[in-house]
Amino acid sequence: MTIYAEVFERKEVKYLVSSEQRACIERGATGRMEVDAFGKSRVTSLYYDTPDHLLIERSLDKPCYKEKLRVRWYGPAGADGFPRPDVCVFVELKKKFKGIVYKRRVSCTFAAAHVYLAGCSYEAAVRAYPLADEAAQQESLSPLSCQIAREIDAFMKRHGPLVPSMLVTCLRTAFTPVLAHGEARDAGHQDDVRITFDEDIAARDLMQVDAAWQEVSKSGQSVMEVKVAGPYGRWLLDAVAQAGARPTSFSKYGRAYRDLMEARRRESAARLGAAASPKAAAASSASASSPSRKARSAWSRLFPASVLSPRKKEKHCA
Repeated sequence: MTIYAEVFERKEVKYLVSSEQRACIERGATGRMEVDAFGKSRVTSLYYDTPDHLLIERSLDKPCYKEKLRVRWYGPAGADGFPRPDVCVFVELKKKFKGIVYKRRVSCTFAAAHVYLAGCSYEAAVRAYPLADEAAQQESLSPLSCQIAREIDAFMKRHGPLVPSMLVTCLRTAFTPVLAHGEARDAGHQDDVRITFDEDIAARDLMQVDAAWQEVSKSGQSVMEVKVAGPYGRWLLDAVAQAGARPTSFSKYGRAYRDLMEARRRESAARLGAAASPKAAAASSASASSPSRKARSAWSRLFPASVLSPRKKEKHCA
């Protein structure tokens, strides 16, 4: 039976690589790694944050411990980046402590994720907007899933009201170990490794009305991520060294947020410089960046009216 509630504990190391470096590493993986069953597929994440971006601001300070909350889905979506309400998504709580990543996630429909993170109880949301697959729906209400939901509840309570902050999307090619028929790898084995290459990374700021998609990665550039529970195998060490790749800190959400803030600062400086009344310009700037205004914008623009009306949410979550 497929497990839809999952717990991960592993080391994740990122590299920013050129097309030439990527090709070199892929050659080094020949015979040991193969593209997984999904091939090149689109991965989209919806990040939640406080109205004034406290979570990502803290993450960018590179603390010893950090955590984030996101909703993730795989495959194509609409032009606005969102999937259909009945599509299966993962609500993920991701923590990182001293380089080790701990990820807890549950699956549900996109509509259920929306009402859950808007304040409905997890169980009520999942029952109101069930997954079409019966086994997946049962798993979404399993003791493990409900336990993980309580951890997500605690996270949301700890950080106060959270709102949809940013959409980040990319094309991902994932490689998994080549295994003989029936063979399995124990966690921690040097060949228990997963390598992903993310390209065509783009982001959309949900705190601003009608914000356009912004490129996050350069053409021909990929973010390579090595996910492993134990040490690197010798072949992987050699492949990375031959490519001249160096580990780097790269958060897609963090990079997109930093770029957007820099662009916003430039725009604000230009407006202030051209304003006839500095006082009026300052008031306008403060109003535009008001956390409460941002929060209202994020919620009102996130979903089309057909997904879920406030009245329906109140009915199911009462």
